[in-house]
Amino acid sequence: MNNEEVDRIRSVYARWEPTYDCSNAGYLRSLGERDDRLRGLLSRLPHNLTRCRVLDVGCGYGSLLNLFHEQGVPADGLFGIDLLLNRIQVARKRYPSFTLKEGNAEQIDFPDKRFDVVTVFTVFSSILDRGMAENVALSIARVLASGGTIIWYDMRYPNPWNRNVRPITKRRIRELFPSFELQLESLTLLPPLARHLGPATNCIYPLLVKVPVLRSHYLGLLRSAA
Repeated sequence: MNNEEVDRIRSVYARWEPTYDCSNAGYLRSLGERDDRLRGLLSRLPHNLTRCRVLDVGCGYGSLLNLFHEQGVPADGLFGIDLLLNRIQVARKRYPSFTLKEGNAEQIDFPDKRFDVVTVFTVFSSILDRGMAENVALSIARVLASGGTIIWYDMRYPNPWNRNVRPITKRRIRELFPSFELQLESLTLLPPLARHLGPATNCIYPLLVKVPVLRSHYLGLLRSAA
């Protein structure tokens, strides 16, 4: 376990949260696009959502888990883990029936093969230390049931304005999860561009995001061997 890297990540997010405008039109359009596409992915899962156990690694304030709840996953099948205690505290107040824990995903505090689905959204791009990233990947694989699915969303391009993140390419995903089949698509208009569309967001965003090179993230499924 890399305590220095854990401390760095906590510090970065503590500085970042007060300055990030979550009401920005481009940001909201990107979020809506991602969640709409995610709902479509859920229909392709080989799991019955009403009997599914889902773990969200880096669950933040719990909104992604709530999306699963809205799609039919019962509250007692929803679990989350996050490094930041303040996020877990807020999430517990919002969603008291979910199981939410503060913790380092290098050592996920759940039994082996516990979950049918593990969601990993913008987690690995925040980890600069390769050893820690590999530990997190091993920990996720350990708690995923045989035939389980990882739902992935993360940035595929570097951000020259933010040295605290790194791109996660398909090659890197394969290194982290070598026994998994990747089913990924590019998504999300480059955030620096999307956030400057202003009042024209709803008109211009759909046009720009059709250009593959302008899509900054991958969304999709990582399927384990049965």
